[in-house]
Amino acid sequence: MTKLSRVLVLSIYSLTLCGCQLGNPGTPTTLPAGSVAGFVVSSGPVAGATVTVYGPGGAVASTRTDDSGYFAVSLQALSGTMNVSVSGGSSPGGATGSSAPPGPLNGVFSYQEGHATEIAVTPFTTAAASLASFFVTQGLSLGAASAKANGEFTDWLGFDEANVVPILESQLTTAQPFDAGVRYGLVIAALSQWARSQGVQTPATITTTMVSDVANDGVLNGQGAQGALFLGSEPLSPEAYRNGIANALIQVAASEPAGTPASLSGPNATAVIAYARSLAQGPVALFGNETPPPFAASPLALNVPAWPTWIHGSFLVSGSVMDPFALPATVTVTVDGQAYSPLQAAPAFAFSLNTMALTDGQHSVVITARDAAGLAASVSRTLGVDNSPPRACLLVYAPLVPTFIVSGQWQDISGVVAATINGFPAQLSGTDIWYGTAPLSAGPLVLTLTDAAGNVNTFSWPVSPLSNPAPCP
Repeated sequence: MTKLSRVLVLSIYSLTLCGCQLGNPGTPTTLPAGSVAGFVVSSGPVAGATVTVYGPGGAVASTRTDDSGYFAVSLQALSGTMNVSVSGGSSPGGATGSSAPPGPLNGVFSYQEGHATEIAVTPFTTAAASLASFFVTQGLSLGAASAKANGEFTDWLGFDEANVVPILESQLTTAQPFDAGVRYGLVIAALSQWARSQGVQTPATITTTMVSDVANDGVLNGQGAQGALFLGSEPLSPEAYRNGIANALIQVAASEPAGTPASLSGPNATAVIAYARSLAQGPVALFGNETPPPFAASPLALNVPAWPTWIHGSFLVSGSVMDPFALPATVTVTVDGQAYSPLQAAPAFAFSLNTMALTDGQHSVVITARDAAGLAASVSRTLGVDNSPPRACLLVYAPLVPTFIVSGQWQDISGVVAATINGFPAQLSGTDIWYGTAPLSAGPLVLTLTDAAGNVNTFSWPVSPLSNPAPCP
């Protein structure tokens, strides 16, 4: 039995009296046989763990869990509040998937002599047992403390964490409704996901952190007996607990196979999001009745940097997506109503658009990002495509001494932005005129035009004082 388990058990029963069967003190009385059975779950089923049931007078029964985390034990004990303590065993690691010690787990439950009792032992029942221990030190009876602690966790989770059997991710089938068992399995997976997102490798860490938190002042507020508590590098607070687990639950649901009851891509998507919102926003005493901020108040944000007015060739459509749930988003690029294959933003995305397949001119582009929770954002842009180089002709071709005066017209959809004559800068005037001077020599007249899309065209005309080599129509 671990130190933490001993502390919980001893503190829970320190203010209770030993239960005794009434009757003749000299005549033993046989109590009716009952049983306690259930599942032990950390990040997954806890296999090979020692399960010990304690009554006011000490241990009354012990057994081990099987590979599915199930245990069952017969006992003869008086009715009352009991504690089940779990030690040892192994559970799938929350970060690596490998087997790892789950750490000490506990649960407090009400037993009626001669009856069969079903319970669950999870990180949440362990934290509730610690909270019950705190309430005992505040003067409540063991039964009242247990009921109060269980009620506060039930108010937060939306189900009785001690009496509902979690349905784990690996056990989900398409025929199951989104009931308390599925929600329990989903929130346990979210607990592990939240720890993983903070770089916590051991599933037991978050359990012991919650135990230390409520043991200090009866509230999940990030304050332990030794000061502030952290999950990895994240300082804990009521908001951190609420949003950390709610966001992690959305992330877990987003990865579930379509059609399963906890999947965001199935018919229960609305119910899954509503459940996550209840975890984040329900006003419960477990967090000191502090008013929570709105859940996922920030919308999905799609950022697409500014584009050039005109482009040619291949163009990189890029940007980034910030999702309030930290979910990956699917990005679709649509040009003139034609959607290209979607791509993933994680959180950045980039799509190479071949504009050679488009006609020169203006095109409508819509970039849409959507996550598995149904949040979406769009950006609409106009894209100027020009894959044709400028054309040019000569209007004036007048020889002087020692230069030619030359001018002409250009044609281009995006517009000429730079010109040179024989390597020297030429001038642009109006909407379609170029002009300048060239040395009077035996070489050709070389005109280079560059348009706004980056297309370049070079013209080479023979120099002659007798005729215009490239007259405009």
